[in-house]
Amino acid sequence: MTNKLSTISQHFRLNEQPFVRQVDDWIQQSRNEYRSILTQFLNPREQYILNVLVNHAADLAVYFNGGVQGAESQRAILVPKEYPQADLEFEISLLEIKYPTKFNNLHHSTILGSMMYSGISRNVIGDILYDQTHSRWQIIIDSKMQRYIQQMVTKIGHVRVSLIECDLNNVLPHINDWEENFLLLSSLRLDTVISAGFDLSRSGAKKLIEENQVRVNWSEIAKPDVELAIDDVISVRKHGRIQIKLLDGLSKKGKIKSIVNIIRR
Repeated sequence: MTNKLSTISQHFRLNEQPFVRQVDDWIQQSRNEYRSILTQFLNPREQYILNVLVNHAADLAVYFNGGVQGAESQRAILVPKEYPQADLEFEISLLEIKYPTKFNNLHHSTILGSMMYSGISRNVIGDILYDQTHSRWQIIIDSKMQRYIQQMVTKIGHVRVSLIECDLNNVLPHINDWEENFLLLSSLRLDTVISAGFDLSRSGAKKLIEENQVRVNWSEIAKPDVELAIDDVISVRKHGRIQIKLLDGLSKKGKIKSIVNIIRR
């Protein structure tokens, strides 16, 4: 790792260092071979880290595409700045799930779980999209894995399904279902924020963390006393997500005034 990137990497958490090293490898490879590097699907935190590190490499640029505007999971391409953008190919495909909608309901967690159970890696799957009005589900995927995914995923839960290729021009819109909330927090500890965000006891929040039901920025966290920061995303199984958006000083009683986005499941 270069000295400059080594200095920058200190600003990221310990569990993020393997990804930082991976990004450094991509940067060196793109430079040395003067070519584009296409990543798998990255979560928003990985996209942020990649963007920060590439922005400190003056000779490179990075572009993102998730197949739909506002996509959470996106692929990235690193390229030398002189590289023609017209030659960039993100290799993204779209599959629509065909199933008997009259008697069955599918859920995001069941769809993802069935794909994982079939041996499909999470990083070849982008966003899973839903149109509630017409009970339609679509999955954005790595094009090179399309045939394998279609062959392997024939059931989701107990429901027989077919995965049909669709034109990306017909992709369902990405729906932002975050709700903005104002919270008074006694601290920025992980268990405190979960407790306040989902109206749980501190002991209940701590138990969820210790039982590996919680992720911070898509990484499993088992320590209740982890300190959070702005833009951190906390995922709590069967409860939802919390994202810290703004910290606005202290209340008269010494509580932290915060604005957070919450998705409740």
